[in-house]
Amino acid sequence: MVSKVTDSELLEIFKELEIANNNQLIKAWQIKDVLATKGINLDESTIRGRFISMGKPLSGAVKPTTEPKVVKPAEKPKEIKNPYGTFTIPDELKPFIPKAEEFDNYVERDVDKRLAVHYGLRKYPITQGKQGTGKTMGHAYFAFKSGLPFFLFSGHEEFRLQKYFGDKTIVNGTIEFKESLMVKAIQNPSVILFDEINAIPNNQTFDFHALTQNRELFIKDANNGNGKLYKLHPDCHIGFAQNPKSAKYIGGVIKPSNFLGRCTYVTYPDFTKKELMQATTTKFKDIDKDTLSKFTIFYLAITEAIDKSKLPVDVSIRQLNNIIDLYRAGLPLKEAIEDGLSNILDSISQPTAKESFFKIAQAVWKELI
Repeated sequence: MVSKVTDSELLEIFKELEIANNNQLIKAWQIKDVLATKGINLDESTIRGRFISMGKPLSGAVKPTTEPKVVKPAEKPKEIKNPYGTFTIPDELKPFIPKAEEFDNYVERDVDKRLAVHYGLRKYPITQGKQGTGKTMGHAYFAFKSGLPFFLFSGHEEFRLQKYFGDKTIVNGTIEFKESLMVKAIQNPSVILFDEINAIPNNQTFDFHALTQNRELFIKDANNGNGKLYKLHPDCHIGFAQNPKSAKYIGGVIKPSNFLGRCTYVTYPDFTKKELMQATTTKFKDIDKDTLSKFTIFYLAITEAIDKSKLPVDVSIRQLNNIIDLYRAGLPLKEAIEDGLSNILDSISQPTAKESFFKIAQAVWKELI
């Protein structure tokens, strides 16, 4: 008889294993072994399913053993492919695996865990939201956590998906089709993100239909003009990112339902005060928390003022980091605020609003009065 165990108890075991293993990825078999010491019997498939339902996928690695384990096909449990598995990556693609230092001050949020679930279920997630909310970085973070190469392609008005598979060139007087890095990427475990997808004209998105529906695309110029069908690797993950069209973002087109209908959607929210403090204290370890708290309070007051005044601009954690970087480099506080954030109003022809930004700064830093 299988004993009962609550989600809270499973998470507690997970946390204890993380600490004991120096925050390495935790495998289902490790949790199974701990449960066994408590007289609780759960198979690895069930454990993985429980953690996926909680939005916290586990590593899919198999428990090491000195003897090969023979499993009949009929006995193999049916389970969702886990995003944090062990993959064979060609040497030429390994340089594209994101490095740990790229995420030194990254704040993992619940929305990142949701994105991992989408990828684990082999969906085609679109991350959307205001600029600077982490919707692009979230895909790179998933690739980093999964140990997968990450490729970013930005959409634009002249974007043609087929061109990214290669192009015709002349070799010794003969026209040949030279395949691109995209071909290698889709034929191996990887994460491929198409950013700014709403900058791509809708009449140029039909190739994405075949790529997402059938996981293959026919390139007519390939194979020296004879055409070739390229198939996606089972562990090749395709994602998208966009800024929804609004009064502040007017450069894109709304995608039609025949494109959106093949995707899932993850909306990235603004960073909370707690998340901003967590990010800045991690990034700027040499600055005391009281000082960083004032920068955070100022930034949040600015974003609120922008919303209330309906200014046609978004600011993000990038601007907050810019201000702190300039201040730490020796610029006076007032100049750091101007160069890091408030001068953006000159760029959008709203110079009169700069005075209100400065008054907000004076309310935070009395020395500016």
